[in-house]
This record gives sequence, C-alpha cells and structure tokens, in this order.
Amino acid sequence: MNPTPIHLPPHLQHLKGEELHAAIKQEYRVQAIAFILRQTEYTEDVANERLDALKDPVKVVKEYLGESKVKSQPVCNSKNKMKYGEIRKFMDAGARQYNMQKEINEQRRKYQEYIEQQQQKHLEQQQQKHLEEQEQQEQQEQQEHQEQQEHQEQQEHQEQQEQQDQEPANP
Repeated sequence: MNPTPIHLPPHLQHLKGEELHAAIKQEYRVQAIAFILRQTEYTEDVANERLDALKDPVKVVKEYLGESKVKSQPVCNSKNKMKYGEIRKFMDAGARQYNMQKEINEQRRKYQEYIEQQQQKHLEQQQQKHLEEQEQQEQQEQQEHQEQQEHQEQQEHQEQQEQQDQEPANP
C-alpha cells in the first residue's frame, strides 16, 4: 500500500528530512498566526505569545472571544446542599433579573428626561419666535400708524395752506 502523497507548496518541494520538517512547522506557525490575526485584534507579537502559551490557534481565538472551559458542576454530597444550591440559583437569577429591570428603568427615565428637555427647548424656541413675530408686527403697525398720522397731518397742513391761500384772494 502506497501512502497518500502530500501536496507541498512549490517552495517546500525541494526540501527533505529535517529541513522539510522544520519548514512545515514554520509554515504551520505562519498560517496559525495569520489565522489569529484575522480572527482577533491582536498584534503579531501578542498572537505569537498567546500561540506559544496555548499551542493551538483555535484556543487563542476562543480565549480572545471570552470562551472559557466549561466548569463541571461539583457533585452535591447531600440533599441539604442540593436544596440550598437550588435556592441560591433561584435567588441569583431573581437578583440578576431585578438588576437588569432596574437598569432598563433607569435608561428609560434618562431617555424620558432627555425627550422632555428637547420638547421644552423646542417649546421655548417656538415661544421666542412667536414673541419676536409679535414685536415685529407691533413695530410694523406703529410705523404704519405713524405714517398715517404724518400723512393726515400733511393733508391737514395742505388744506390749511389752501384755505389761507384762498382767504386773501376773497377780500
């Protein structure tokens, strides 16, 4: 039976024995580091360090992602320990749920305050705009009233002039 031939990259085909073995190890390391760099935000130095420590690129990526080994639950020796363990789990779950709900409510409250502030700000801007428009309208009305008075005074003055001009002609 002939062993399955290994397909080597062209740059490794001319090597034999220990040189080939070292080159394959080096190629594996280069590929492993490239894999780690693609899957994480590690620098090349950190990737090398973690690969040396864990010896497996998949373990390095899992460590980066925060996956840890599943800890096996210790076997309870007595029913009493089992009962208290279940009570503790229940209480912990309730506390987690309470804390999450409290945090959600706090976020809602902050968001509601933000919305109310924005609405108040918008309302104040609208009121300010309305006041400015009223002031502008009042000024315009005063100006028109003043122009009408001036026009009326000019007409009265003209009429007086015309009367005075007509009076000396009549005597």
